Amino acid sequence: MKLARSIQNGIGFSATHAVGIQTGDLPRSEEVAKDTRIERVLGSGITGNIGRVLKVLLWQPRVYRAYRARSVSVVAAHNVWVLPLCYRIARRTGAAFVYNPHELETETVAMSGIKQRLARLIERRHIHKVDLCCTVNESISDWYAERYGIARPTAVTNVPVDAPRSRAHLRQELGVTDEEMLFAHTGHLTDGRSIPLILDAFAQLPTRHVVFIGDGPLGDEVRQAAERFPNIHWREPVDPDSVVSFVREADAALCLIEGSHLSLQLSTPNKLFESLASATPVVASDLVEIRRVLGEAGRRWIVEDPHTLRAFIDSITRDDVKEFATSWAGIGTWDAQVAPLVEGYRRLVSSRSEQPRSR
Repeated sequence: MKLARSIQNGIGFSATHAVGIQTGDLPRSEEVAKDTRIERVLGSGITGNIGRVLKVLLWQPRVYRAYRARSVSVVAAHNVWVLPLCYRIARRTGAAFVYNPHELETETVAMSGIKQRLARLIERRHIHKVDLCCTVNESISDWYAERYGIARPTAVTNVPVDAPRSRAHLRQELGVTDEEMLFAHTGHLTDGRSIPLILDAFAQLPTRHVVFIGDGPLGDEVRQAAERFPNIHWREPVDPDSVVSFVREADAALCLIEGSHLSLQLSTPNKLFESLASATPVVASDLVEIRRVLGEAGRRWIVEDPHTLRAFIDSITRDDVKEFATSWAGIGTWDAQVAPLVEGYRRLVSSRSEQPRSR
């Protein structure tokens, strides 16, 4: 939605549609900003691998029929599985064809076996037909350029939009005093984020507090630990636009990604930017993009050996936190990040029509 709003504001299409799946009681059409809407098309209502197959067989043809006769300027695919659909719509309508992968699409934890081979085939067949490609960081842009021999994609890192300066009174809510050290983990509680390792470390550090803000498959494990240890806390998810305000209450954040797959090894997690937007230091994994973003600060805040996490956290002092706050130069703004992509859209539209239509 950040991309949709920014591109709509920058180009001025008659409308921008983010096309989703109609499930439950979600409205079929929902306005999320001026001239920017979510349009939901009926899917199968079934989850899992069967649901994914049915999405191809049912949802994708319905989306194609909904847009094949419309005046479309640009159609953008946001994952590998909709590349064929978006290409067909672009060919039928004469629209520009854009690819906005949100990670290294074919190399994720979920990709293996036949599923991965099919994803790689789809991406390889369509990547050279794309008019504009945009990734989420520099390393992934390099990977796409080298893997497929294409022009280096534009990189737009997911920094927060206009992070609010307010605080969320999280310490008061948790009963953690200003004198006590508080660490925050935000986002989905799932595998690949060192959650068991974090729980084990803080279970042995009764004077250090950690709060998990979010939920997911490991939510029960976190809540059980919170019941056993008074220094481990869980809080229900908050609105994405409020995350920075909550992180600002902590002394440091936790971004401990397990680099078991290439997509994770090259990732720049949202929690990294949510923390840095509030000038809060991040105890982080030793990943290439995290090192690039942190720069010199990585010398103190990157955990090179995950097995030393307990000792690492125990070694952090108030002086470390203050030094980071005073030396951190910032991560820039979302508007500055997205500007090259908006300009790319502008060139595409100008090359096809003097008058922008819909996207």
